[in-house]
Amino acid sequence: MSLGWFLLLRRVRTARNLCPAVIVAAGAALSGCSSPTAADTPPAPQVTCPPAPAPMQSLSGQPVTVNYGAPNSVGGSPPVTATCTPVSGSLFPVGTNTVTCTATDSIHRTSMCTFSVSVTTPPRLVVTHFAAFGDSITWGEDGTTIAGTSVQAMQLRNLPRAQLPAAQTYPGALQADLATRYLVQTVTVTNLGQPGEDVTDGGVARFSSVVVSSAYDVVLIMEGSNDLRDNVTSGDIIAGLQQMIQTAKARGIRPFLATVPPMNLHGFRGGAANLVPPLDDQIRSLAMSQNVPLVDVYAALSTDVATYIGFDGLHCTPAGYKKMADTFFASIEQTLEVPPGTMPTSVRLINSSRAGAVAGRPAAPTSSARK
Repeated sequence: MSLGWFLLLRRVRTARNLCPAVIVAAGAALSGCSSPTAADTPPAPQVTCPPAPAPMQSLSGQPVTVNYGAPNSVGGSPPVTATCTPVSGSLFPVGTNTVTCTATDSIHRTSMCTFSVSVTTPPRLVVTHFAAFGDSITWGEDGTTIAGTSVQAMQLRNLPRAQLPAAQTYPGALQADLATRYLVQTVTVTNLGQPGEDVTDGGVARFSSVVVSSAYDVVLIMEGSNDLRDNVTSGDIIAGLQQMIQTAKARGIRPFLATVPPMNLHGFRGGAANLVPPLDDQIRSLAMSQNVPLVDVYAALSTDVATYIGFDGLHCTPAGYKKMADTFFASIEQTLEVPPGTMPTSVRLINSSRAGAVAGRPAAPTSSARK
């Protein structure tokens, strides 16, 4: 074979060997143009739950409406939807409820998160039978209806007593406050106000006879204004109040001690106004020393004596009695309410057997011309 033919055959063989490689390379190029790589696919969606709402309290024990924020999501193939179940604004029963939020993208990939919605038990008191013990201020004497009374009658303090409607007295207004909050309990406040009574003249003795009946869980003590007007020393008043507290404790009854309300010097019965603050300072010290709740009626009413104390300078207006009731209510709520989320083993923790308890019956007024 000549050299020319040899070179020609060699070129043909080389071309044949190259053909498969060219074809493979061309196919790979075409394949890259028609199929996506993994890097081109968005990552799966990721959902973030909204903050859990603060615990809600069910006042009646029934489910309550709870609202919360919207979930957030990132990533995913759009469009991405994010929803929560149960939806915001749903009714949630008492207890710990789980809410699940889900994000879903267009190719059906999902991501989930959860948070809790807490609904606490209804507010409850550890005890339910209250006695309001005191003088005509507790009784609910109206200090605003005597503007037409003669000056002589005023000076003699010989005035007809006018009791406000029960709902406008402080015990009546207090019972309404308690009934509004404690819907799953029946709370009673008995009005044991006695017009004209001193701590040192009748008060201590009557207190003992009242608590002996064991009809009450709590006694609300507010007395001493008459003693001041009758020139009884503050030391004797405090000694009598201390005896009341100790008698209540011995009977298993919880005493609450209140300061006496302010007087108005411009009223014909307000002449002892300047003696009230020093007595109330001693009442505060007595409550601390006896470890009993203090209800600071004086502090609440002294902010606006003209509004809260009536024409006679001694007894309250309806607004004053309502303010007084709210002050007692705040102390009772703080001291005797069961913490949210728990249930007492027994609503009546003291003196739980109360057959024949009397509720809402005021003591009969006496003929005394004192408060």
